[in-house]
Amino acid sequence: MLVILYQQFAMCERRCRCLANNSSCWPNASVWEAFNETIDGRLLSPEPSAAVCNGKTYDAQACTLAKAQWYNATWRSNQTGAMQNHNWENSSCSISYNSTICNQGSVAVFAVSATLPEHVQTTIRFAASNNLRLVIKSTGHDYLGRSTATGSLLLWLHHMKTMTLIEQYSSCGHPTILNAARIDAGVQWGEVYRWLNEFNLTAIGGAAGSVGVAGGYVQGGGHSPLSRWKGMAADQVLEYDVVTVDGQRQTVSECQNGDLFWALNGGGGGTFAVVLSVVLRTFPSPSIVVATFDVTTPNEARYKSLTEDFIRLVSTVADAGWSGYFNMLDMKLAGVFHVPNGNLTAVNDTLTDFAIKNLDLDFGKTLIFSLQSFYDYFAIILEPSNPTGFNVLLSSRLIRESTVRNSPEKVAEVFAQARGQSSTGSSLLGHIVAGGAVSNISNTNNSINPAWRTALLHMVYSQGWLDTTSEDVQQYLAKQVTQRTEILDQLSTGSQPSCYSNEADPNEVNWQENFYGSQTIYNQLKTIKDKVDPLGLLVCRHCVGSDDWTLDLNCPTTPDPPTTQHPGNSTISNLSVFSTKIEQVLLV
Repeated sequence: MLVILYQQFAMCERRCRCLANNSSCWPNASVWEAFNETIDGRLLSPEPSAAVCNGKTYDAQACTLAKAQWYNATWRSNQTGAMQNHNWENSSCSISYNSTICNQGSVAVFAVSATLPEHVQTTIRFAASNNLRLVIKSTGHDYLGRSTATGSLLLWLHHMKTMTLIEQYSSCGHPTILNAARIDAGVQWGEVYRWLNEFNLTAIGGAAGSVGVAGGYVQGGGHSPLSRWKGMAADQVLEYDVVTVDGQRQTVSECQNGDLFWALNGGGGGTFAVVLSVVLRTFPSPSIVVATFDVTTPNEARYKSLTEDFIRLVSTVADAGWSGYFNMLDMKLAGVFHVPNGNLTAVNDTLTDFAIKNLDLDFGKTLIFSLQSFYDYFAIILEPSNPTGFNVLLSSRLIRESTVRNSPEKVAEVFAQARGQSSTGSSLLGHIVAGGAVSNISNTNNSINPAWRTALLHMVYSQGWLDTTSEDVQQYLAKQVTQRTEILDQLSTGSQPSCYSNEADPNEVNWQENFYGSQTIYNQLKTIKDKVDPLGLLVCRHCVGSDDWTLDLNCPTTPDPPTTQHPGNSTISNLSVFSTKIEQVLLV
């Protein structure tokens, strides 16, 4: 039966996906059993991460473990059905209380826990042959809910864990690169940092160790604690090993499948092909000088003046090669700076000058110290500060370096206005991760949003809520995220707002331009998408090509790829059968 199904793979039209609730097209039990045999028994039935604490699936021992590990990102990444942010699973299963009803929500019905390339190839062919909704996940780090979907089949890459150091890497006629690293799709940054540290090396990766290396992170560009030092993560990519939607395995590099290489490097994950592994540059691990700060002001006027001094400080430390993160919440300004191969005395002198300008405030919690390697910094400072398991939505904006340097008063005013409030569960997070090498790197062959090349700050507005929050309030909070971001847009005067597509508002209106840099760049990516995936097997929220599909991404708004005409195909009409009330992406 599977052979017959695969022979039908070469479909000639887009059509609505077959979901698990449609018995007329959903494969029956015998088909699933036969498919499972072809993938070495790797078929799983995922559950929401809180299912063991709810309803008929209640398990006292498993529930105790889940409650203890709920905010542990590593534990969550090990759960087949879990997302790092719980709101992308469902709203009926809570870790906080036992509900008599616990439905599947957005969690896939079946999952393939792939460990071999052949598992990926077979799964893609099966999904295409049966017109299934296919989603791809490694760790569940996904602020837009792209890695899960109701009634779908999940391709779970989490257990593809090989790491290989290539002492001399040569490709495309370029000079030999020393110590490149081939990283499989399931490997996480904490694992990479630990492993590379054995060779006194590091890589340009995420601040959270549970984030996957080869998936949406690097394919979306990938900002890093070290990006000001060496560039974005996508700037370090030398090669991909992928499976395309026809089930074929291909090497993708600057000189092999060059268009696809350009698109994968910045155009977003889960869109163009399934990445099995990526080859990245590595670097000798730098020592790190660290400075932490935590200051509270007595009133609004003093907060604004402190923020203005801080924005001026950001320009100063950027010139000295510093990077860092800061949080603006209530009357507090707190964060951490780090300087690769920095000078402890120089860092101390710079922050002392900042403190002297604000002698009326308490800088008693400021710490300045040196660590021997980036891995030490990651393990001691970064990794402990990245819990997950919350309900949260994000929105982000890239702030131009020229704006920060030339208009510190305006930047401070806008940031103070947009800052988070603990009473509402919101926060404004600043990332000093652009500028430096991100702006200066040359010979890039990627589709990273060009706004990164002129930015200095990446600002993220976040909004959280409790499991007990009503759906109406959740929808209100979702609109608030979008509206609060408009405050940051005051700093985009004379230019188009831009953001980081991996940490963005799922309800962003002009997402094609804001995520990818311009309509022109988006159209280039869309042309490649239509070429490599003409029937849209890989589709996800606000990913390239998703504007050809209905809001739930299950039905095409046009039956055929724009570049192809198929005589005799009937026009699929009235596919957007959604209530006008659903103007915003549902959070559950």
